[in-house]
Amino acid sequence: MMEKINYFFSSFLEKASTREAIGAFALISVAVLLNMVFGYFSAFFAVYLSFFEWDYISPMRFVGLKNYEIMVRDLIRGAMGASYLITPFFTGMKNIVIYTAIVVPTQTFLALILAAFANQKIRGVQFYKLAYFLPGTTCPVIISLIFIWLFMKNGFINYAIGFIAPGFQPDWINDPRYLLLAISIVAIWGTSGHFMVSFLAAMQAIPREIYEAAMLDGAGPLRRFLFVTIPMLKPMITYVVVMGIIGALQMFDLAWVMAGTGGGPGGSGYTIAIDIYNEAFTRLRPGVAAAKSLLLFAMIFTTTYIYQKKYGGEIR
Repeated sequence: MMEKINYFFSSFLEKASTREAIGAFALISVAVLLNMVFGYFSAFFAVYLSFFEWDYISPMRFVGLKNYEIMVRDLIRGAMGASYLITPFFTGMKNIVIYTAIVVPTQTFLALILAAFANQKIRGVQFYKLAYFLPGTTCPVIISLIFIWLFMKNGFINYAIGFIAPGFQPDWINDPRYLLLAISIVAIWGTSGHFMVSFLAAMQAIPREIYEAAMLDGAGPLRRFLFVTIPMLKPMITYVVVMGIIGALQMFDLAWVMAGTGGGPGGSGYTIAIDIYNEAFTRLRPGVAAAKSLLLFAMIFTTTYIYQKKYGGEIR
């Protein structure tokens, strides 16, 4: 009798395990299929498309390196000082490099400071954690629309600045000197909270014994932060910087809403991603858009690879 009961339960468990495995593979297969179609297939098709001329209606026509020639000609003209109207790709590249140089260091530093504050055992710290992270959960388009109103010439931001620098009221959105800075401020505000969570998790994983040993050696809070916390966070800092670079170089949504498809006054808010979009859906040159997207991929890959090679030796 006991042998029959044991056989029944073992058979049931084997069938249940098989059903779980089938269910797991079914769920995984959906994600794998979507990734294959919208990830790998799209990437390989972009490489293929970059050698063709196409308008979505007529048959594709092989043109060799012509699309790359158009892109390189744009860069050369821009480097020689041509107007942004005839060198949109160079303008987008110049703007996105400046944007990345502003956003990535600032958001990394701010996220680190916010995480250090949120890691303290103080009253109401849970509220601060939620408040810091909330911008990261909000739609960038909605954030952009709100900040357009805040950045108006007579908006709240200029009103607040008036207490610090009376008479300084820039027209953030319509002045080419401040538009890119305004977009950068919105990006920093929206991403710092997200990276703060990453830093906070890494800080909480640091063994307390290290801090206790530093305290016994007479290290104060600032010295412990600089000589214990920062070195222990090196892998996470590398991760945050790399992810920040990837996001900054392909920034699209904020500039699209705040600057428009033309990049705002003087093209000061124009980005590479906007130019790729315009090539594909406004100028109807998907081949040129594919060539430019491959250069953008090369920029992202090269930059992140060099940074990780130099600073990310401890990442596993």
